Amino acid sequence: MTSTAIAIAAGGGGDVVAASVLAQRLRHRFDVVAIMSYSWDRLIVDPTPGPRGLGDFDGLTSHHELVAQVTVSTVLRGPGRSTLPPLAHYVGCPLLLMDPVGGVAGLAAQFGAASRVFGAQTLLVVDVGGDILAEGTEAGLRSPLADSMSLAAAVRSGLGLHLLVAGLGLDGELTPPELTSLLQRHGATEVAELGAADVTRFAEVWNWHPSEASGLLCVAADGWRGRVETQRDALIDITDDATIVYEVDAYGVAANSLAANLIATTSLADAEQRVRTRRGYSDIDIERDRVPALARHDEWTPAADTVGAIDRYAYAAANRGVNALTIRRVLELAGASGAGAATRLRELLKCERPHNMRPPLYLA
Repeated sequence: MTSTAIAIAAGGGGDVVAASVLAQRLRHRFDVVAIMSYSWDRLIVDPTPGPRGLGDFDGLTSHHELVAQVTVSTVLRGPGRSTLPPLAHYVGCPLLLMDPVGGVAGLAAQFGAASRVFGAQTLLVVDVGGDILAEGTEAGLRSPLADSMSLAAAVRSGLGLHLLVAGLGLDGELTPPELTSLLQRHGATEVAELGAADVTRFAEVWNWHPSEASGLLCVAADGWRGRVETQRDALIDITDDATIVYEVDAYGVAANSLAANLIATTSLADAEQRVRTRRGYSDIDIERDRVPALARHDEWTPAADTVGAIDRYAYAAANRGVNALTIRRVLELAGASGAGAATRLRELLKCERPHNMRPPLYLA
């Protein structure tokens, strides 16, 4: 017997793709009637630090004062764009906006209202990579705020709860030994193994979407194997293990992670400060620090030797045993950090190096 559920894309961005893939893959267990996500994109897409809220959009469809649906016609106000409206075309069910302005308390209220509107009894919290399992002390942890708030709010909502982790390690944050230890500690069980048929409908998304972790999940499910260099020099091995989906004890993770410290928060600023107190900085601090440099790069145009420089780097990477770079890494190397610059470089490479372009990968 299936349970009517709402899937929560814990980190926003590419987690929407994973949530949709798992909704279909696990339809024998869950009837997913909606997906909820932050609009919190990389600065290359939206140059405003932090997540966007209900007041930042035109064209939302209101189901309740706390429940707003993003459609293909929804538009983000101000500079940049949101990846949610174009993703709404692919996900196959209503895509609802999570607004964390009211902290975990506010998100929990949104989850509760959405469950009543759509007749759901269960939440499926979906994370790609596994950083949602982190206890907060791990050296490589970079972006715990969104995931931790999502999990804390799901617990606080009082609804039935399942935590699903796909693409273990593909976010390049926790080390394989750390992830293995956390999976064992929280009684992880394998619930699915993804294949090409699960991700086919999202193939063209990676022509424009910047997510690395979810893009690599789809690459792995499609059968590609090898070593990938991602942004900030991280190296990730795509193996058969990347296609496994785990269900983990959500309550155990919440009690032993940053989520435990956020569950009482009533504002985003409060949640951010609690993460900052624990780790010395918040995810949004990192984005704030990067904004000035990003603005200087949006007007980037290809130089005469841009493609040649990329060729030389890819050749050197191949000699180091790297099979592919993420396109996000190529953009980083070229200094094409703004949305317009990224589009121009993608188009250039598609024309000049079509055999290297396998979005989200650039083959070395």
